[in-house]
Amino acid sequence: MTSTSVPQTAFDAWAVRQQLERILANSEFAQSERMCRFLRLAVEYSLEDRACELKEYLIGVEVFDRPSFDPRVDPIVRVEARRLRSKLDKYYEGEGSRDEILIGLPKGGYAAVFGARETRKKQPLKAYTPSTIAVLPFSNLSQGGDSDYLSDGLTQELIHGLTRVQGLRVVAWTSAAQLRGASYDVQGIGQQLSVAAVLTGSVRRAGSRVRIGVQLIDTASNYYLWSEVYDRELDDLLQIQDEISRAIVSALRITLADHFPPPVPPKRPFDFEAHNLYLRGRVEWNKRTDTGLPLSVEYFEQAIARDANFALAWAGLADAYTLLGEYTLLPPYEALPKAKRAALRAVELDPSRGEAWASLALIGTIFEWDWATAEAHYIRAIELNPGYATVHMWFGTDHLAHMGRFDEAYREIELSGQMDPWAPMNIGSQGFLHMLARQYDAALQIYARALELDRNFYKVWTLLGRALIQKGDYDEAVRTLEKGRALGGAIPNVLGALGQAHALAGRPERARALMEELIVLSRQRYVPATCYAMVHLGLGEKDLALQSLEAGCDRREFSMVALAVHPVYDCLRDEPRYRAMVHRMGLDSALEAAGRSWSFPFSALAV
Repeated sequence: MTSTSVPQTAFDAWAVRQQLERILANSEFAQSERMCRFLRLAVEYSLEDRACELKEYLIGVEVFDRPSFDPRVDPIVRVEARRLRSKLDKYYEGEGSRDEILIGLPKGGYAAVFGARETRKKQPLKAYTPSTIAVLPFSNLSQGGDSDYLSDGLTQELIHGLTRVQGLRVVAWTSAAQLRGASYDVQGIGQQLSVAAVLTGSVRRAGSRVRIGVQLIDTASNYYLWSEVYDRELDDLLQIQDEISRAIVSALRITLADHFPPPVPPKRPFDFEAHNLYLRGRVEWNKRTDTGLPLSVEYFEQAIARDANFALAWAGLADAYTLLGEYTLLPPYEALPKAKRAALRAVELDPSRGEAWASLALIGTIFEWDWATAEAHYIRAIELNPGYATVHMWFGTDHLAHMGRFDEAYREIELSGQMDPWAPMNIGSQGFLHMLARQYDAALQIYARALELDRNFYKVWTLLGRALIQKGDYDEAVRTLEKGRALGGAIPNVLGALGQAHALAGRPERARALMEELIVLSRQRYVPATCYAMVHLGLGEKDLALQSLEAGCDRREFSMVALAVHPVYDCLRDEPRYRAMVHRMGLDSALEAAGRSWSFPFSALAV
């Protein structure tokens, strides 16, 4: 039974209310007052024949205490209805598996329905395999070597556009980019990436004109499904992208009317130079480097200076400032307010851009700790762009995992991994979740798989080192973290983890030397307080660790969001000051979840 498939049956109101109280007493509901209020409201209005009154506005006011609630801009009712259906399903699969009365909440409305268990009929599952495609990096055939950004940018924009198509799985740019310049073995690519088709292409710019050739190839037969050459003015670039996307969807036989929005006439003149600068910014942003991220800010700001109403450039600027804060290249209190202003402007200019909603969601999670609003923004981003791998990774790793909702986090991370199978950080996120669940051997195996994809990505080495610390293998942790340090440089969280490992291995003098390195480094770049806390914890200095963490909490540092669930803090779980910080961040339920026993299957992508 699912909460959306309960057959309507007439029941005595008293019996339904008894069933309602049984459900609300279950642990899945007892810890969430608003979820209980939501279900009670739906049941009572339905029993009283007032189901037609159950509109989003009423629920927003009565359940979520928002007197000025506007469902057009605030999707919290839809988000919480989704969670309510999930909790009902979990209840009836577990404790309520023998209950005779079924209460459900069908999709498309908020009225409760009531059914009897014996009336249920299992429906046969329909086999469904979505169409799948990889857009390979377009070749740059222009004179001179400074036009790679145009071919890369066009490839990335096509990927982003296609991810909005319901039922179409598109391999993300991180994985596709690894095939740049390779001799294409279409069938081999199809097998490695599990895609039915690949799109290849080339870009040649000459003055104010651009010539784009594209070919869509079936990976099983090597036959061309479609090909076209576009010889246009550069000002037609957006129209070309739209035409290519529609031709692909048509060739893959996906119904355009149902899955792809109709073309929207441009509301303003297209500024090619602004778009040019935006593409350059995205190329630099995708590098995720200490030099690339600041440079991406410059390009996005130049694009905005040319066209202040360019929503894509504002969304790019939001992403750039967010990562500048995450990579400690700027203090969070400086980077995140700028990121939020840019994201809000992007949403204002173009509410249909899922990427801008995803940026708002990440900011709400890692800086504002506004968990409900952030989740609503994540859901909105996914509704607008279901194939955007990054939003699934952020939702799973940064939001759901840190809230202690590990099973939901695993599903989101798996989705991201399916869309971007060759991205080491997607696999690394799976390992991180296993580490949070205290499954260290599983985490180590997954990190080893990520290193097979890219042994030069320092973050995977550092994640592996942290897992080794939790497992108690301190000397191997030091060797692994030193490898990450050699690849990534003097990164604060790597130095903090190294200090902790040395301290736990019985080398306090080396740990204190690393603490001094952090102090010196803080004169050049931002050093999160959690880095100092790691060393203090390794040395057994709980009071100093708590003092550092309280400073990090005051500054709303990104790494603080792991406070309730990360095993490194297990030794502080009974400390009142620690619990006060967890409560301040709104993560009390996550603290309880972190103490449970969790089990996840290994992903086929990760082993």
